[in-house]
Amino acid sequence: MNSPRFSGFIEAHEARHGAIEPAFFLSGAGEHDRVELTEQLHEILKRVVQALSNGQSISILAGDQQLSTQQAAEILGLSRPTVVRLIEDGELRAHVPGAVRRRLRLADVLAYREELRARRNQFITERSAEFEGFSDDEVAEALAEARHED
Repeated sequence: MNSPRFSGFIEAHEARHGAIEPAFFLSGAGEHDRVELTEQLHEILKRVVQALSNGQSISILAGDQQLSTQQAAEILGLSRPTVVRLIEDGELRAHVPGAVRRRLRLADVLAYREELRARRNQFITERSAEFEGFSDDEVAEALAEARHED
């Protein structure tokens, strides 16, 4: 697939027909071999093509796919014990299907990851206002003191 050409086609089509609900089709080799793409599938294909154009790899997973606590930890960038604690504290949903092992839904883990990002961004925004007007050296000193307090 020629990703830049495909992306260009989509962008040009959207520029021409932005206000109109566009229809996209997947066509085969035969004259009548075509199927209309849903809006959701169209959006997924656009994201896939964009990621591939940027040299990124992609994975397509079902939102209800079950994950282990270790897999969830890797997605969240946390340790497995931290994920277990989040489950026990009720911050992260999980279930125990028969055995002692906890399972998490991919969709829940991804939603929690977005929540963490939003919290971190809010924290950074709030804290950056506190350091407005400080020199770089003063900020570095305050950060060093904060690290030693932990």
